[in-house]
Amino acid sequence: MISRHRVIRFMIPALLALAATNNAPATAAERVVKNASIHFITGDDGKDDTDVVTVSVANADGKFLERVFDAKQEIKPKTSFTLWLNKLRAEPVEKVKGSKITFRIAPQGDEHWVVQEAQLTVIYETGPPEKWRWGPFVLETSAGKPFSVEFSLTDDKRM
Repeated sequence: MISRHRVIRFMIPALLALAATNNAPATAAERVVKNASIHFITGDDGKDDTDVVTVSVANADGKFLERVFDAKQEIKPKTSFTLWLNKLRAEPVEKVKGSKITFRIAPQGDEHWVVQEAQLTVIYETGPPEKWRWGPFVLETSAGKPFSVEFSLTDDKRM
């Protein structure tokens, strides 16, 4: 027959080992994209209510974040607003750095939209978020032709 003292003596080290395993910090391989947001500050010209704006983030494997903003909403000059990007797939943190962000506008006519600043915040399942900033830049086109600008998620743009 096994005594309680002997059982407790063997259980305590096992429970401590289990607790240490469950509290171990997440490894870099476990850090994957949860979601992201893009914050805009418009300059001296805004977005017309008929324009469709698409923001996408892609790496060598293709798009992993995207938002198509097709709301019939005018964005006036000197406005600050945030859009949440849809996660298309959960990319690990290592594949986010060096990715490209594309700002695309598809107007019905002529368009000149000044973006004073754009800030991307990528939130991960674990660990701190990462942030990048660009601007000012202009999305300008005529005769309803789509137009886009592309930037890299590089350290010099990191916040």
